[in-house]
Amino acid sequence: MRKKIILCAVSSIIAIAAVIAAVLADISAEPRKTSPFPDTVSVYISDSEHIEQMSYEKFVEGCLCGIIPATGNIYEEQTLAAAAVVINTNALYSLKNKNAFEAMGADFAVCDEFPYVSYADKAVNHADRRLIQSAVKAAGKAYLTVDGEPVAVKMCAISSGKTRELMFMPSRAIPEDAFAKGYLTERAFSESKILRVFSGINLTGKEPSEWFSNAVYDEYGTLVSVDFLDMSLSGEQIRSALNLKSSAISIEYRDETFFFQCKGNGDNAGMSLNAANIAAKNQKSFDEILAEFYPLELVL
Repeated sequence: MRKKIILCAVSSIIAIAAVIAAVLADISAEPRKTSPFPDTVSVYISDSEHIEQMSYEKFVEGCLCGIIPATGNIYEEQTLAAAAVVINTNALYSLKNKNAFEAMGADFAVCDEFPYVSYADKAVNHADRRLIQSAVKAAGKAYLTVDGEPVAVKMCAISSGKTRELMFMPSRAIPEDAFAKGYLTERAFSESKILRVFSGINLTGKEPSEWFSNAVYDEYGTLVSVDFLDMSLSGEQIRSALNLKSSAISIEYRDETFFFQCKGNGDNAGMSLNAANIAAKNQKSFDEILAEFYPLELVL
């Protein structure tokens, strides 16, 4: 009986010691890091004018789907992962500054920063879809910060050859972009189309060849301003009105037609996806690629 009592006492002591050890281990363990991103988000789809609910991961996938070139040339996984981090950064910044899409009643809306396109709306084969999903997984919930806070950053498909300097995004010469497929694009518009788009103008005594004059460019090749009859237009205004690829625009009139030629594709700031893809093909990881374009802290 005495031995049995001793054995029971020893067992109790061992059990208590195990409980104490578990409690101490739990106390000493690092607190579990909570994600700053929501599980689900709402997205305003402007084409159909409705709001869709989806997981945050599906939202990022859709934004990567939206940046795939129309030529169908897919980016490397590390390029897409770097782009996913840019999307994460802008998403977190937007969520913390909710005024951006409040009027639409959604967390996000389809725009340049969030070019969401569902797989169903764009021809993306299964292999490319898996690549996008793998890139989202590789990027995880990583984002860029300044002093611990997410900031708004930009990226473009192809630069004009030298990116614009913006806050947190230094200018960078990218001569290799001039050799990218789609670097130069040109669209033609009739005289009547130009008049319809830019209404409320005075045509008195002006020949079509004189409609656009006094073009001013900055060091990045962006059209800063151009006189159009009795008004002044910026390159960004022309880009938006005519749905052009960039605001690095030159204008030529011939054969009763206006030709608008663009260098690059996108807002010409931040990371060039073409340059990032070249780096990825040279075995650069997504964090190394991001460091080349953004002097910011990467939070993994």
